[in-house]
Amino acid sequence: MTKKIIKVVDWHATPKFRFKTEYEFSGEVFRDEVLVPELRENEHVHVDLTGYNRYGPSFIDEAFANIIRKGIFSPEYLEEHLSYSHEHLPRVVEQIDQKIDKARKEKSKG
Repeated sequence: MTKKIIKVVDWHATPKFRFKTEYEFSGEVFRDEVLVPELRENEHVHVDLTGYNRYGPSFIDEAFANIIRKGIFSPEYLEEHLSYSHEHLPRVVEQIDQKIDKARKEKSKG
């Protein structure tokens, strides 16, 4: 089983905003250029969010929950193949969980 660890701060020190039109290190760019390709290439991907403490809801929603909304991967696939952590701020993990759960519910309503 191949496992990949992505340290977000190695990608960029201050990721923020939702769209690439707003910022070149946005949630959309992280999702499309980093996270999704790694999920396609590896059996499991762990995203380490430690090192930055100002992840905004729009970045989190776009980077994680919109994988489901856009139909890139199913919620079940993410549950099995994706994990994430923040060593100092458990609320970041809780936010991701909440955003993914909301996207899952929206998708199931059709």
